[in-house]
Amino acid sequence: MQSSAQSSQTSKSSCAEFLAVLAQFAELLPSDAQISFQQTLEKLTQFCEKAEQRRERDEQTLRFIQFALENLRIDAKYLAFDLEATRRENARLNQLLETFLNNER
Repeated sequence: MQSSAQSSQTSKSSCAEFLAVLAQFAELLPSDAQISFQQTLEKLTQFCEKAEQRRERDEQTLRFIQFALENLRIDAKYLAFDLEATRRENARLNQLLETFLNNER
């Protein structure tokens, strides 16, 4: 599985390679068709740029979610530890209270 940086580089190079091939193809067209094709190529370039921006935003969102989940896991562990310590302390204090009450009688 590719890392985020590798997939980012791959998608950038794939898009750039695709656009380069299309630009070479445009040179083979008759001059009257080149103008229309160039407009289409510009739109495709814009589309690729927007797709790259969305992908980068999605990756950033994913990294934030992963960070938040990791913090949540750590917080849950601390809460479980604190709960167990509170239970032990409560049991100890109840035992001391019972001992105290029994000694008063």
